[in-house]
Amino acid sequence: MAAPYDTQTYLLDRANVHDTVIKLTMNLDLRSFDGLVKEVYAPQVVIDYTSMFGGKPMETTNEEWAKSLEPMMAGFDAMQHIVMGLLIKLPQPTNGVARPDKCTVIANVTGHLFRRAARGGPMMHNGGRYVLDLERFPELEKKGENPWRITVHKTDAIWEDGSSDVMTSVSSIGH
Repeated sequence: MAAPYDTQTYLLDRANVHDTVIKLTMNLDLRSFDGLVKEVYAPQVVIDYTSMFGGKPMETTNEEWAKSLEPMMAGFDAMQHIVMGLLIKLPQPTNGVARPDKCTVIANVTGHLFRRAARGGPMMHNGGRYVLDLERFPELEKKGENPWRITVHKTDAIWEDGSSDVMTSVSSIGH
């Protein structure tokens, strides 16, 4: 029989989901591609940056996605992504509600990207929303780890300001 979905479990799940989303941007900025594989993305992931770069969503593995990011992120001299206002969609722990294996997060995100050699200036600022689907992996939980991993990472661009030349290293995403 499954463990009850109580308030303590609900709060722990919310905290773990929050941490996974924060680790996404932190590991990107620190260029910790190993961290993206081990702490953020599920083994199979859908990446969707179509609102920024066109193309189509990519179905890939966490390792292939992280590997593809290495040369792209190397194109920036510095970057800082800030994720805030996380709306974590988990059911409330009421009688009869089973503990969820999946959830969705909608969050605001801004990116501040710096490339010294960019034509038109070294800075690009952009903002939008993440729409993230996460799944709970019980085998990670049994090892005492945060069990929540991102299975779908969609970025919806809303605004940008600065030199578009800063973004040339990442413009191939989805193509």
